[in-house]
Amino acid sequence: MKAIVCVCWGDKYSTDFVKALKEQVEKYCTYDFNFYCFTDNVKEKYDRPLPHNWDSYANGNFWAYRKTYLFDNIIEEDEVLYLDLDILIKDNINFLFDLDMTRPYIVKGIWNDIDTCRKNYSKMKSPMINSSMIRWNKNQMQPVFNHIQHYLDVIFFTYPTLDNYLAHFWFDMLNEKEAFFNTFPSAGITSYYKGEYNAEKTITLFNNDKLSSKDDLEKIWSHYNILQN
Repeated sequence: MKAIVCVCWGDKYSTDFVKALKEQVEKYCTYDFNFYCFTDNVKEKYDRPLPHNWDSYANGNFWAYRKTYLFDNIIEEDEVLYLDLDILIKDNINFLFDLDMTRPYIVKGIWNDIDTCRKNYSKMKSPMINSSMIRWNKNQMQPVFNHIQHYLDVIFFTYPTLDNYLAHFWFDMLNEKEAFFNTFPSAGITSYYKGEYNAEKTITLFNNDKLSSKDDLEKIWSHYNILQN
């Protein structure tokens, strides 16, 4: 069985973002799947309680670490697709469940300049990978969870974001074939990077402060008839 999951905590995103994501995946994934939102405010049938084991380590660094709770096999389904809340889907995403799952998948930021990524590697800036979408099968992400669990103090102190951590320990931009992560096919995925928007792509990642408010995204939802009923 398949699961499409997200995480919602705090007050950055309202439940409208969860509803918008749910509406999009139900429209554009024709496989049978269960949808779950792991949250600190359980209200809907699809909501699941978000663990808080590591919250005492939170210090402003290691942003978005709460996603990694999902790596600890708390999802019963064998095939899992994680999506951030600020994602726009415009076409069929079945291909995300048709991948060769020898390795788990993550987004490669092909919109980033690789020379900049190399120069900033030791500065904890400009990671080549993006955790807005992650695809894994049962047990594949357990090593990542276990590694964080073992080095909680060091990781929360050292890494400003989850993407920086994953880029350092679980990806090799110089030898991608040997890395822990594979990367999604780039043809259908783009990012709202520096205000640039490619309407032809199947999936757009809006992980950018220039388009992070609910008002901005509501305009996009309206254009694509999302949450209009």
